[in-house]
Amino acid sequence: MTTSALPGDASGLRLRGGARSGSAVRPVIAWGLVGLSSTCWVVVVVAAFSADLWHFLPWMVMYAVTVAVAIVVLVRRPQHPLVPWLALATLVTVFEVAIWGLREALAASAPDATVALWNLAQECLYLIPAIAVARVLGLFADGVVQRPYEQVVLRLTWLALLVPIVLIASSPTVVLPFYVSDESIPNPFANPLVAIDPRIGGVAQEVTGPAVVIVGAVLLALRYRRADARARRPMRWLLVPVALMPIPLVSQAVLTGAADVFVSLAWGAVVIGFAVAIGLGMLQPAGLNADRVVRGTVLYGLLWTVIAVVFVIVASTVGTAAGALLPVGWAVAVAMVAAVAFQPVRARLERLADRWVFGARTDPAQLVVGLGESLAGTYDLDALLPRMRATLEDGMGLRWARVRLLRSDGGTGAADGEPPAALVVPIEVDGERVGMIECGQKTSGHLSGADVAIIETFARQAGMAVRNVRLKQELTDQAALLRTSRARLARAQEQERRRIERNIHDGVQQDLTALIGLVGQARQEYGRSGDAVGEDLERAQEGLRRVLADLRDFAQGIHPSVLSDHGLLAAVEALAGRHPVAVEVRADPVLRGIRLSDEVEGAAYFTLAEALANTLKHGSAHRIEIELHLEGRALEVCARDDGVGFDVERATGSGLANLRERVAALGGRLEVVSRPGGGTTVTAEFPIAAERSPQ
Repeated sequence: MTTSALPGDASGLRLRGGARSGSAVRPVIAWGLVGLSSTCWVVVVVAAFSADLWHFLPWMVMYAVTVAVAIVVLVRRPQHPLVPWLALATLVTVFEVAIWGLREALAASAPDATVALWNLAQECLYLIPAIAVARVLGLFADGVVQRPYEQVVLRLTWLALLVPIVLIASSPTVVLPFYVSDESIPNPFANPLVAIDPRIGGVAQEVTGPAVVIVGAVLLALRYRRADARARRPMRWLLVPVALMPIPLVSQAVLTGAADVFVSLAWGAVVIGFAVAIGLGMLQPAGLNADRVVRGTVLYGLLWTVIAVVFVIVASTVGTAAGALLPVGWAVAVAMVAAVAFQPVRARLERLADRWVFGARTDPAQLVVGLGESLAGTYDLDALLPRMRATLEDGMGLRWARVRLLRSDGGTGAADGEPPAALVVPIEVDGERVGMIECGQKTSGHLSGADVAIIETFARQAGMAVRNVRLKQELTDQAALLRTSRARLARAQEQERRRIERNIHDGVQQDLTALIGLVGQARQEYGRSGDAVGEDLERAQEGLRRVLADLRDFAQGIHPSVLSDHGLLAAVEALAGRHPVAVEVRADPVLRGIRLSDEVEGAAYFTLAEALANTLKHGSAHRIEIELHLEGRALEVCARDDGVGFDVERATGSGLANLRERVAALGGRLEVVSRPGGGTTVTAEFPIAAERSPQ
């Protein structure tokens, strides 16, 4: 013999069956329990008729419903993990009623020991259904253990059976249920050494069963909190009996005497409600909607009743108080005035109740506003469509919705096996169909004409949103193309500068150098024949040297050779060394060992060169600081002087404007901060790609 748990250990009930699996044994066990429940129910009903125990019959009617629910669930879902526990709760409950009747029949003549043992049996049988119900609630509605603590807590509920055992071993008198007359029956099994007050034992005995059920309810609440919308729907069936529970509770506290029959019937209705709700939650019939039943029937009726009672109490209280001080006619008038005065309050309370129970009713304006809020900052069609779908589902209470745009070939990309739509509304932009909205039915009820009108309004707004997103995408693409073009133009300009500099260096500059050499040689040869010729040749040689120097400066202005050969930092240091004003250069050491792209190095160099030139032309600076830093994937260069400064807004030169365009073409930014008498700071930042090794 081996011991095996039910699949997934969903119910926690362990069965013995050799090689037979738990799933195969489960319906057999359940049918056996249900069969015993039915047999026991018939025996108890026959015995009640024979012994004139008519007060048992309402309870037996109630338990007949629970047996019927267990049978229906067993027929429809025989493999459900909670079926054996539902059947166990039904059997033991009916059997507990039988023990109750036998204990009452024996109480008058049986020995005290027999009464005590029968009472112990009844209390244990009373707790076993509570433990089973706690398990059904704790694992409702699929019966699958989701968290390890659920199994631990539900197993610990079996410790509740220790309470009646402890009481029979410690209470001087038999601890009878609260509905039994206040008779004192000595307990022959009590141990004087561990005696407890029977009143304390009675309280412990009465609260143990409800406490066990509350444990299951807490586990159910935790499951409900972490469940999604679909898993929550069957759990909401239990809200119906929960909403009805105040009726027997209040009745039991207020009514006495002959009204006990009403209290029993009220509790019977609650028990039947719980049994039916558990059955519906386990079966999940397609034709019934838990939300609609809970919201539209029980809760709203109870709230409306409370509001009506408050209204009547206010009006009658004011009328009664007025009747004690005024004549009858005046008292009636005062009561009518009070009723009229309270009417707005009553209407407000009813609106609040309606909103709490049914939720916010769909408002086209609110739905469109919700669409606008959901689209705020959304400029991607891939993100737009899910937001539109979520807004539509939440705003209209739909089971599902799909928002599709037509492809270039006219298709929608629909997948096989998708549920058919209850409503299809086209999305149009300037009269052209660009997509569609497909909707399923509402979670409560069906789509009405007003709902269709709201969805059509939503579709028109969605069309405008699609157009705006497409326009934004086109503008984004054009801006990206423009940035690429500007960067390509800047790169081409830099390459052209380098080409011109090389041509000057390798062509005209070399020719001038050779010509200077020839003039020098001619001077040496012909200068001896006459001083005048020698002086002319000397002046020609000096003139050629000046032209060569100017040409070198021109080439440096186009693109310095040190920048091409040694990189940005070396070129900036050379530039600072030639400047007549003291210049301090601070740079990250890493810049000396890497090379950046030609266009970035060129733009950064000429930005600093322009800033230094401006200090000579306009700044009257005495000290200049240059900084070069690498910040992540960006190069930042800064030139700061202590000159006279200027008003940036009123600057008329084209140098800064040209620099700003050149920096922007590379995706960077240029910032000039200056004020009269406060010096000038020029900062440029360039995005950089991969670094190059030094050449």
